Amino acid sequence: MDKIDIIHHGAKDGVTGSCHQLQIEQDGFTSSLLIDCGLFQGRESRPNLDIEFEISTVEALLITHCHIDHIGRIPWLLAKGFTGPIFTTEASAALLPLMLEDSLKLQLGLNKKQCQKFIERIEKQIKPVPYHC
Repeated sequence: MDKIDIIHHGAKDGVTGSCHQLQIEQDGFTSSLLIDCGLFQGRESRPNLDIEFEISTVEALLITHCHIDHIGRIPWLLAKGFTGPIFTTEASAALLPLMLEDSLKLQLGLNKKQCQKFIERIEKQIKPVPYHC
């Protein structure tokens, strides 16, 4: 039987840590799209930022916008092995590397060379999509 699920990995009991997985099971195969991968903040903050859910079926990441509570755990997603495309608007695509670089310096204390290596990697994964309203 074909099935569609939305699995909430964050922002389900609060407003930060936005991370939702649209999972589709069809003809015996499962694939999914991750919508945001954000940082928990304030009272919801967590010392462990690891991605604690299975990502083997995640084919792409969709970023809604570049607030840290929607993008802050992308480095941990990549560390877990995510290599798929990252879809976002053209404006967010331009802003995303800058926001993540700042986050890497503050959260992980990475130096400029380490940050640059990460940014070069993520820039290859970002796929800007025109926004029409």
